[in-house]
Amino acid sequence: MINASGAHHPKRILKYAAALLVLALLAYASFLVSQSWREAKSDQAGQLATIADLSEIAIDTYFTQLEIGMQNLGADLADTHNKLDLDRAFKLVNWFQRLHTELGNVMLIRGDGQLLLTGNTANNRDMPTLVNDSAFMNFRGELLQGPAFAIGQPVMGHIDNSWVVSARYAVTDETGKLLYILSANLPANMLQRYWTDSITPKITALGLVRDDGYLVSRYPEPDVASLDKMYGKPAEGAMVEYLRANNYPQLGQVEIRGSDGKASDLLVMRRLQHYPVTLFVEMPMSVVKAAWWHKMHAPYFMMALLLAGIFAFYSISLHRRRAWSMTQRREELRRNYERALDERSPNEIFMFDADTLQFTYANDYALEKLGYTLEQLQKKTLLSLHPEMGIESFGPMVEPLRRGEREAIKYHTVQARENGSTYPVEVNLQLMPSNDDGGGFMAIINDMTALRQAEENIRKFNAPVERRAGRVTPAI
Repeated sequence: MINASGAHHPKRILKYAAALLVLALLAYASFLVSQSWREAKSDQAGQLATIADLSEIAIDTYFTQLEIGMQNLGADLADTHNKLDLDRAFKLVNWFQRLHTELGNVMLIRGDGQLLLTGNTANNRDMPTLVNDSAFMNFRGELLQGPAFAIGQPVMGHIDNSWVVSARYAVTDETGKLLYILSANLPANMLQRYWTDSITPKITALGLVRDDGYLVSRYPEPDVASLDKMYGKPAEGAMVEYLRANNYPQLGQVEIRGSDGKASDLLVMRRLQHYPVTLFVEMPMSVVKAAWWHKMHAPYFMMALLLAGIFAFYSISLHRRRAWSMTQRREELRRNYERALDERSPNEIFMFDADTLQFTYANDYALEKLGYTLEQLQKKTLLSLHPEMGIESFGPMVEPLRRGEREAIKYHTVQARENGSTYPVEVNLQLMPSNDDGGGFMAIINDMTALRQAEENIRKFNAPVERRAGRVTPAI
């Protein structure tokens, strides 16, 4: 019988080694992907942080300069002990507006809400009053309770019905009484120059948001249909929630996620040093992924190539190992076959087809034992010689041989001669595969008549002793 354990041992070693190598490579690939993704996101966040830092300094400086200018203008307007000279006031406001050409409109509003003049329009009787305007009352309350200078909420302009954000300064007397309010409309494209001067053009948006969630400015602006939604109510979402939860930190970073739960944008935030306003810089995650892939595509390709090489090597080695194992099995079967077919063998040797079970060969000893010629025997099947064995029991018994799970099987039955007499036999059955078909079975049969007779003689010899032992009455 062929010993298959030695033949399968190298194949198992090759299989386990390939599996361990693939697992190690996949583990390293997972680590490399995770590490490179963190590095790529950190690099892009660093670029956003640089843009945010530079923009925050520039915008904070601009607001500081604007505050100082409006403070000086307010001091000039309040520097009188008599009634305000509106002609002089118009000249001062007009001069200030011409000095700050980026501002949309500069207005002088009396403390009770009466609009006195603008940088373009001198005082006249047709100037409207804002006393019943809720927006005016809101920012008037802010100025009375907070700093003299403030960046206001977005409001709908009274002149062109467009959304404007104003910088406002409260002019008070020596006792702190509110005399006038200076209001200057900030430019809608205030952030555009910081966008174009940024170190990378791949950011999505640059914006300013107040602590109450109202947007101060954003570039690029959305379409006109979205302005009411953007400026008309406080913003919502991950950024505002992050700012509130962290008490409006000096710096922060958050990922915006879509409805599918996947990160869509990366935001970096910087709070202005002197004003309750936060600047944010937004970058799409697609840019982060593109930067990550730019760094990873070469290692990824090499790992994929290495995996393909491992699978190819394993497949080729396994194929060669199977071919070598099959060759080895065939060679050993051939040697067994040659030894078994030796005419001096004391065993009956049969060969029969694996599908039809019809005999193809029998050695001389088998033919003499059965009383058949080879031609006569080749017209019969194995089951015709074994009357106690049916196809319903023989088929399942040899199935492990057909599947290659076993090299040989052994069973006992009775074998019929040509004259109808039978004798007990032991059958050793092996499958001999072939290149062009399913192969055939080789049966090595041992006559068990002498062994059975010896067992019967021993039984007869021991029978009288057993009977006498059975008649003995045990002593009480």
